[in-house]
Amino acid sequence: MHYSPTTYINGAAADLQLPVVQLEQIAADLADTSGAWGCYLEVAATPGTAFDLVATYSRSGQVPDWPALRAAAVAARHTAGETLIVAVPGWPALSLALLYDRTIAGVALLLFDTPLVIDDRQLAALGRMAARWLGDVYRMAPLQLQAIELAEQTRLREIQLSRNLIRGVIDGVPMGLVLLDTTGTILAANRALADRFGLEPAAMVGRPYGDVLGIWGGAPAARTFASRSTEKIRRTIQRADGTAALLEIASIPLLDTGGQPHQVVEVWEDITERVALQTQLVRAEKLAAIGHLAASIAHEVGNPLQAIQGFLALFLEQSDAHMQNRHFLELAEEEIDRIVQVLARLRDLYRPRAEIVSLINFNELFRSILLLTSKQLERGRIKIEQQLDPHLAQSLGVADQFKQVLLNLVLNAADAMPEGGVLRVSSSMQHEANSAAKIILTISDTGVGIPPGQLAHIFDGLHTTKERGMGLGLYTSRTIVERHQGRIEAQSAVGEGTTFKISLPVVREESDA
Repeated sequence: MHYSPTTYINGAAADLQLPVVQLEQIAADLADTSGAWGCYLEVAATPGTAFDLVATYSRSGQVPDWPALRAAAVAARHTAGETLIVAVPGWPALSLALLYDRTIAGVALLLFDTPLVIDDRQLAALGRMAARWLGDVYRMAPLQLQAIELAEQTRLREIQLSRNLIRGVIDGVPMGLVLLDTTGTILAANRALADRFGLEPAAMVGRPYGDVLGIWGGAPAARTFASRSTEKIRRTIQRADGTAALLEIASIPLLDTGGQPHQVVEVWEDITERVALQTQLVRAEKLAAIGHLAASIAHEVGNPLQAIQGFLALFLEQSDAHMQNRHFLELAEEEIDRIVQVLARLRDLYRPRAEIVSLINFNELFRSILLLTSKQLERGRIKIEQQLDPHLAQSLGVADQFKQVLLNLVLNAADAMPEGGVLRVSSSMQHEANSAAKIILTISDTGVGIPPGQLAHIFDGLHTTKERGMGLGLYTSRTIVERHQGRIEAQSAVGEGTTFKISLPVVREESDA
């Protein structure tokens, strides 16, 4: 048995909202039961309305064209539930009215390839059977339509739930994600990226890359569209709080069936902390190497130097006080003593001495250091300006270590002013909202300044700008300050001078120290 494709006229399928497969089955059953060669089925969308052709059936798979049979005019002749023997071009035919609720709801046109032999009872039974089938279709149509609508609603709800889940996962990712097309238009963005630019994700969609995220020509996504491979760059942007963030932006191509990228995903990752940790790790390894070197130097040089110092002291003790060139030997003894002190500092760098923790009066510490260096500063034509806060808080720490820090900074300032200048020292309290109070110590000079290329490395071990320096003073100073949970930083301008600023938390409990 062969079923012909359903024929739709004037959009009947959309209007009827009836199960077409069942209508085709009715056409086939009518043809088989009556012995007809073919069957055309016209049905109203609802009983009492105009008919539309909705189904055809033939044993051979070929049926004459509906308009050529002038069948619509034949069907219109029905005024009651009668069965009509009609003449259509080239075929004996029977027009069967299909009743539903005492109303003609459709017409079946049956084509025969042999002369008709009319049997009234058979025709009446055939009509009743067809009307019952059609009635079942009408009754089932709303239920099937509801089932289809329910299935569609369920499918749409599942799609929405899936979308919400995917959106929740993407928005929960701490890295920024953005989907871009070949023109650089934003197709989608997640919450992390939108928050970075103070926008809603929906507000970014449809906007060009250059309007929101930066220059499109230098973007990793633009490079990926050209290279078809993953690209990666690093970029520094400013956070909402004014601090700088280092971002790593990587692009991932989405390829079409031809292997060409038709869309690209950019991943924005904040690597500020990771790079800082890597820097700290490198620094720790470097410091370990410096400490090992310091211990080796102190050990290898210290022993013979002690012998030289002892011999020189013995020679001076036994020589005449008025001996010619004695002052050269005394200068040599002073220089050797200075070398011994340098070696001691190197030894302390590798194996710090146990120190006594106590409350430090930083104002008194400043005064004692300035008193200690006053003669040297006076000889260097350096004027001292002090601005010490009389209400400066005291904080727990190792006073000797901070004395070493401040002394080193004062002496560095003096070295930076070979032609004289002004040395300014100050202390103050800093109070910030939602933050503990801090002690601020500053030492400024009007010296030669530090070139920008060297300023970033002045706290590195073994880095020095002095001909006779070892590059350990500022390194040791920063180590001491950071050991006390503080921070030291420098600002400088060539030809204008340098300012060192130390900020320390106020620590009053020894457990915190």
